Formats: sequence, structure tokens, C-alpha cells
Amino acid sequence: MGTRFKDDTKDPAINVTSWVLMVTIIFSVLGRLWTKFQLFKKLTVDDLLIVASLVFGVGQTIAVSLAVGSGYGKHYKDVSGAELDQVMKNLFAGSLLYILSLVFSKLSLAVFIGSLTPSSKDKWFARVAKTIVYVWAIVAIFGTAFQCSVPRTWDFWNGQCFDLLAWRYFIVISNVATDLVIFTQAMILVASVQTTLGRRLIFAGIFLPRLLVVVATIIELAFIKQGTQTNDPTYHMCEITIFEAIIQCLSIVTACWGQIKPLLSWMRSNGLKLGGVEDPTCWRSYKMTTQSWSKSRDRKINPESHENYPLPIQPDQILVTQNWEVDSQTWEVDSQSSRAHIVGPETHPWASDGQRSPDRLSQ
Repeated sequence: MGTRFKDDTKDPAINVTSWVLMVTIIFSVLGRLWTKFQLFKKLTVDDLLIVASLVFGVGQTIAVSLAVGSGYGKHYKDVSGAELDQVMKNLFAGSLLYILSLVFSKLSLAVFIGSLTPSSKDKWFARVAKTIVYVWAIVAIFGTAFQCSVPRTWDFWNGQCFDLLAWRYFIVISNVATDLVIFTQAMILVASVQTTLGRRLIFAGIFLPRLLVVVATIIELAFIKQGTQTNDPTYHMCEITIFEAIIQCLSIVTACWGQIKPLLSWMRSNGLKLGGVEDPTCWRSYKMTTQSWSKSRDRKINPESHENYPLPIQPDQILVTQNWEVDSQTWEVDSQSSRAHIVGPETHPWASDGQRSPDRLSQ
């Protein structure tokens, strides 16, 4: 009885891995969207970004599957010239879709982390992380789109291309760098909360799985040279494609990990607020408004200093800190408005001429 698959082809491994991982990311995103809608009855910007990442991820899987159908996974000698062209075209489209999927998953996670606190410092770090991802996306997309001379920009085998080995190293290393930036953003947020060490570690554990993306990307480095400098590209590039599918899946799943129902419920019970979801029945949040400032005027606050104000939650819950800048001019205006409401001793026109009040005259 013969085996079902030949030993000299890798197309089953590519197809099985790609489609299984695609189903995984679909269920991950659907689970996240269902959770958010059940809790808040609305979706936020980071949800739309992860949906875009899912769409591009599904497109990348389809492109790779079409490449496999054209002969990708077989040895170069078993693939015709027309089939090789179709393989390169599909892999070219898959590479662009792969980068776009990664970009939107990174942006989704960066936006989610930035929405967990009203602190201006955390918002600033979120903007920095998103800017770095934008720059990486522009460079990676345009570099991949024009890696070879026009009009055959997809022909990495017969066309005139720049150093593809160096370019692929750049994509992998810069992908690691952007994920580390987002992870650093999350750790800065964890460091800014006021709670016990155990709860802080639990909070950090929400973002630790993101390091799996970094590990998988670093492992991919070991296969880049073998898949680029080879005389059998349709066979030796398969490991790179498989690792790209794994990295794409991990990138989307870890971006959804922090928004599954148990973790969202845990963050909600610990006083963390998810920006963009204005439902006071769901999140125990506290915003310092003008009224709350007027109620706390009896506290002596130095206008030149910054002070952390804890959330009104239980002592064993996480406290998110925020720096509040007090403008001395604003305080002066408030103090003047307060004095305007002070009622002094009542004076009467008859007080100047020595006349008695009507009440006393009646007596």
C-alpha cells in the first residue's frame, strides 16, 4: 500500500499549515468581536484594524494555496516555465498581503494598549509605536512591490532584482523590532499601574504571548539564506512560507488574546478603562472633570508639581495613574469665580442717613 503524499514534495505541508492557521485566526477574530459586542454592544477602532488584518491574512493564504496549485512545493525541475511564472506571481501577491496583515495586527494591538489608560504619557508612547509601524509599512510594502525591475516586479528568478537576501533579512529584523516596540509600550503601561506585584505580573501576562511572534520570526532567519540562494526555489523556499503563515497567525492571535472575555472581565474588575467604549455600567472608570476639581478645592495642590490620582476602586485593584497639570492661571480664575459667590454684610440705603429700618420703626 503506497503513501498518500510523495516524499519529494512539500506542497501538502504548506497547504495543511496555511489552512489550519487560517481557520485559527478566523476563530480568534470572531471570538474577539463577539466578546466586545456582548460586553459593549459596539466595536472600536482596534477591532476594525484586526478585521482588516484578518482579511489580508485570508488573502495571503489563498495566494499561497494558488501558488501550491501551480507547482510550489515541488522541485524546480518538475515545474514548467509557465507554472513557475504563476508561482512567482502568487508568491509576490502573498508577500504584499502578508506585510499588510502584519501591519494592521500591530496597529490593532498598539491602539488597544493605548486605550487602556488616559495618561498622556501612555498616549504619547502609543503614537510613537504607531508611527514606527507606519514607517515600516511604507518601506516594506514599496520595497517588496519594486524588488525587481518593472514590469516584471514579481520575477525574482529571471528578473533584475536588488539583493533579495539582504532585503529579506531587513524585513525579518525590522518585523522583530516593531513587535519589540509594541511590547515595550505594553510594559511601560504595566509599570505605570499601582497594584501588588502579583496583579502586575498577571497584567503583564496579557502581553507576554506577543513575544512568541518575535521567537518565530527569529527562527525564520535560519531559513532565509537557504530559501534565497538556491537553485531549487520552488522547493527550498517552502520553509519560509510556512514560517510566514505561523508568524501571521501568532501576530493576529496575540493581538486578540488580550480581548477574550476572561481577560477583559479581569481588567474591568480591576478598574481599567477601555477607551472608546463609553458605558459606565461596564467599566469602573473615573475622569477628573471641572466639577470634580471644584469639589476637591480644599486639597492643597502645588501648581508647579504633578500628582498621581488613583482610581476610586478597591485597595487590591489596579490603579492607573495619570499626570494632571494644573495651570496657575486657571486656579486664579476659579478663585475669582468663587469669591464672586461670597455674600458680604447686607447694606441698606437708610444706613447712611441714620434712619432705622422699617421693621424697627414698626416696633
